[in-house]
Parts: sequence; C-alpha cells; structure tokens
Amino acid sequence: MAWIYALNAECGPRENHARDLARHFEGWPARVFSDGAGWWCGIAPEDLSSNGAHTAAEAAAMTAAGRQLYWLLRTAPPVYRYALAGVETDEFRTYADLVAERDLTIFPGLVVSEDIWAAAGRRAAFSDFAPGYRWLPYRGETHR
Repeated sequence: MAWIYALNAECGPRENHARDLARHFEGWPARVFSDGAGWWCGIAPEDLSSNGAHTAAEAAAMTAAGRQLYWLLRTAPPVYRYALAGVETDEFRTYADLVAERDLTIFPGLVVSEDIWAAAGRRAAFSDFAPGYRWLPYRGETHR
C-alpha cells in the first residue's frame, strides 16, 4: 500500500471551492474529490517516497515540500475550512469528526478557519496563519 504525502484541504459542500483551491496550486499535482460529506482538494508533490519517511533524506524532502505547500496555502482563496499536510491526510477527518474532536492540538500543522478555532475553544496553541485562519505550526516530518 502506498503512503502518499500531500496537503489536503476540506472545502465544504461546494465542489467549485475545491476546484478554486486546486487552481491556486497551479503547477502542483492536484486532485479534487468528495468524501460524501464535503469536497476536498489534495496536492501531492511528485518524487517523494510512497512508503513514508524511512530515512532522514526522505523526511527532509517531505518537510521541504510541506513548507512550500503551507506557504502557498497562506495566499490561497479562503474557500477551505481546514487543511493538513502529511502522510495519508486525505479525508483524515470529516468536518463533523473534526469539530467533535476534543483536542485539535494533536494534529501539528493543522490549519483551521477562525470559526472552527473558536468552536474548539480558542486554544492558545494555535497561531495566526492567514486572514480568517489559525494553525498549529508545522514541525516537519521525522523518519522512523
């Protein structure tokens, strides 16, 4: 089974929002898909390990890609509700699952809308990310 590294963003019930976000990442391999509850935009950089970070070099390559993806996400149109970069982050939580989660700080790199952050208790661990969004700063990937 492949372990794909990607930035995945949940864009709510409107497919066009996910497509708008995919267009923002022009030049990066993008995939728009639905989990039945919402639309997602996934950006999966090419030439990364497809079985996780088993070496320091693989972890460094994934971390560099993640930093670039988050940098681009900062200037993206505000059409997503939450996003996360890492291995196997596609559909990591439905919107209902995410807002029901007791402690969002277990997801380093998680970017959430101000609405989700407020509903989750305005945890101090989250910092400003972009207008309308907060995040748990991305720490990068480690090898196992």
